[in-house]
Amino acid sequence: MIVLCVNAVSGRKMMTDLLTEKHCEQHEEPQDYEGKLLIIKPEKLKEQFRNPVVQYFFATSGFGCKPEHGDKKVFGRFLADGMKDQLYRSDFIGIADRSQLPKWAAKRLDILEAPKMKVRIFQLKDTADNHFMSHDFTMAHGGVKAENYHQVYGGEVLADGLDGVFMLCNTDHPPGYYGHSLSVSDVVEVCEGKDKGFWFVDSFGFKKLDDFDISKTNHSEMMKILVLENDRAPYAAEIRHDGIEAMQSVVGGSFECVYFEPKGDAVCWCNDEFLLNGSAPNRKIGETLVHGTCFISGDGTNAYGEYDARSLRDDQIELYSRMFPQSVICTRDMQIEEKEDMSENIGQSMT
Repeated sequence: MIVLCVNAVSGRKMMTDLLTEKHCEQHEEPQDYEGKLLIIKPEKLKEQFRNPVVQYFFATSGFGCKPEHGDKKVFGRFLADGMKDQLYRSDFIGIADRSQLPKWAAKRLDILEAPKMKVRIFQLKDTADNHFMSHDFTMAHGGVKAENYHQVYGGEVLADGLDGVFMLCNTDHPPGYYGHSLSVSDVVEVCEGKDKGFWFVDSFGFKKLDDFDISKTNHSEMMKILVLENDRAPYAAEIRHDGIEAMQSVVGGSFECVYFEPKGDAVCWCNDEFLLNGSAPNRKIGETLVHGTCFISGDGTNAYGEYDARSLRDDQIELYSRMFPQSVICTRDMQIEEKEDMSENIGQSMT
């Protein structure tokens, strides 16, 4: 379901002109649709959904992506709300022209196409003696001992390779990251892909660790959550739960909870000043339209009988990923000055 955040602006009008062939790339030959942003024919949508916002569809797979297979199914998701669906090749006008995309669509498309890596970050405990030492020095003084490390973060980051992870964890920490900026002697676990394994951050580059035993690290205090960022699909993350600092780093400050789960076993955490700090509308959680990055955790009692956040189960992560697949679209960004050319400002949208 697409949720529009209404914000009327005097002197402006809503963008409602439907997308046509002029908003598509022009090709003489039929194109492969896989991994492309497509435009749905208006007549293929139910009347109440005939809106340029709904016409954008990101194709991921299906025989219909290949022109030689004829009018077969194309699998993918609506760009507006992230909901997965399947249509036939004949349901599309063509591939969207990137130069004509509204800002909201361009931003979401960039994130969809961005390389992603699942990683964990381990850093030496304060009691360890060999902080910020090179690989050679460390190996000459007893080696890399997993028991000296604790986990400070785990999750899906927008990065392409270890160098990208290093830059991200130095300049723009991912939500929930609670540790020092990635430095020499830290260990990065790449959880999948060609670089899968444990990597020691050296003075220059990285060294592969073949015998780093994660079971010996202190990562029992990590809490598994579901992060909901603007313009991005939900993703699971692991944050420290031995204090409130990691939770605060997700939402960007002090937090409060929003209850939405009838079973009472999960709760959403958001910034307690999201209406004052200029955050963009994100997800509708229960009856509350939450602004800014938020996250969902399990809800229960701790060893002292106090209500406390706790790790989500895998089935909860799957459920809430389906419930909150994408952030809302704000109508204030879908409006243009009446003097402007509609064809150049289709659907100025969302956050």
